[in-house]
Amino acid sequence: MTAATHALGRELQLVHAAQWLYAINGEPFVPGEGDPYARLVRGFETGEGGTDDAGGVLASIAERGPVWRSRLDTWVVTGPAALRQLSGCPDLAVSAAVPQAETWLPDPARQRTTELARDLALRGGTRAVRGHTGALRERAGQAAARLEPGRADLVADFVQPLTAAVYAALLDVPEERHAAFAVDIAAVTPAVDALLCPQTLEVTRRLAEGVRGLRELFAGGDRAEAGLVLAVAGARAAADLLGNALQTLLDRPREWELLRSDPAHAARVVVEALRDRPLWRAHPLVALAPAEVAGNRIETGDPVTVVITGTGGDPAPLPVAACATVLPAARAQAEQALAALAARFPLLRPDGSPVRARRAPLTRRLVRLPVRLGEEETR
Repeated sequence: MTAATHALGRELQLVHAAQWLYAINGEPFVPGEGDPYARLVRGFETGEGGTDDAGGVLASIAERGPVWRSRLDTWVVTGPAALRQLSGCPDLAVSAAVPQAETWLPDPARQRTTELARDLALRGGTRAVRGHTGALRERAGQAAARLEPGRADLVADFVQPLTAAVYAALLDVPEERHAAFAVDIAAVTPAVDALLCPQTLEVTRRLAEGVRGLRELFAGGDRAEAGLVLAVAGARAAADLLGNALQTLLDRPREWELLRSDPAHAARVVVEALRDRPLWRAHPLVALAPAEVAGNRIETGDPVTVVITGTGGDPAPLPVAACATVLPAARAQAEQALAALAARFPLLRPDGSPVRARRAPLTRRLVRLPVRLGEEETR
């Protein structure tokens, strides 16, 4: 282990220790009401019965008010009115709140440039995705065809390989690099959550290797910076949205029947999944200029975390416009995948409890979705 790796491991441990400390105590080593934001970002809360409110922590965050300062020294912004006000602030950028072994986010100032916004749109925007509709449909069909009736884990057997194949097509990865690309995509799985929650040192090292592999892949090509962002954050969004949509269908046989008779119903399923389970429930940001939100002055350089505490209504506005560039491909993949899977299998049933990752406070990413895929019952 190099000195740099050892130092990084120590920093990650200290950050995670602070999250645990403030989650339990109001002040260091003083029993009292803990900080609900610290409880959220440490990534070990679970909701009862698979609910999205991890142990009531989202409700506790909302009860503190629309804007408040966490003991972890970040402004926590929640609630529809404050989110709308914040989304109108142009001087915000996505930023890591914990040390990173290998950065994949563009510099905050760079995120405000029209050049990066243009490159992201050209590689992952609605028009770019429409140009790959045929490829997305073909890969969804191939992924569904590889499944057999019986037990399956839709995360490992369907979502992960499909996402790697879809983004290889979307980002024009050469055929001979597809296998290596899939390995790198798997390695960077925790990257989005690692912006707020320190991962273990081994996971962090694998993540760094994946980022380096992806950066090397796109180096020298057109819009390489945008390609890296979409490979890391875009592929994560696509996998999360598809997994969430599949989970919503497990106990809804009538919805599955509708999907089989009308593939266009997939779009409505995806919209419902986005409404009932926001894609990512936290967005770590940094203020690049002073701003006032709900009567609170946020200074330049202050960390800000948007936390989505409600579900079931209109989707919360995204705090940074660039975040929206991950959605077109994610939605397209989910729609094509649902339609292909329904066409292949008349029956979809749960075969155990879904499992979501720990240390994943932003994505709550699924790591297992056990199902039984079947033919029509004849008795």
